[in-house]
Amino acid sequence: MARAPVPSAEVVDLVMALWQKWRAASPVRRGAITREQYWVLRLLMEGGEMRIKDLASAIGCTPGSASVAVKRMEKAALVKRRRSAKDERVVTVVLGPKGVKILDSWRRVQIDSMAALFGRLSQDEIETLRRLLEKALAGGDPRFQTAGSQRGSRG
Repeated sequence: MARAPVPSAEVVDLVMALWQKWRAASPVRRGAITREQYWVLRLLMEGGEMRIKDLASAIGCTPGSASVAVKRMEKAALVKRRRSAKDERVVTVVLGPKGVKILDSWRRVQIDSMAALFGRLSQDEIETLRRLLEKALAGGDPRFQTAGSQRGSRG
């Protein structure tokens, strides 16, 4: 089996610089929300109602941690918890209207920040970049499986 090409240190540095710029626009970085809460909102926005244990698995934390995050988010009216009528132990979470509104505003800040960063690129170059990033992120290495890489849309 052929070994995958190794990126140069320069490519690694550029990717890290891009990550740093993206983080500066992140609501997590600005202290508005925790990493787990951000990904819970994103997953609920993209996938609809989910069980707490499935959210925990998707964001890489324990069901207890996910439950604490969801309780805090429920107090802030970002999400709503629902108990199953068949089995009271099963709790699902759905995104509330306030959660949709705040997530949309954060996404707009992130998109605007990236638009400023990539403003020198043509539409074709941006499309090429998108395809390359998708291809790079589609790798099967389990060390890089995160909530963001598991989503189905390009969000």
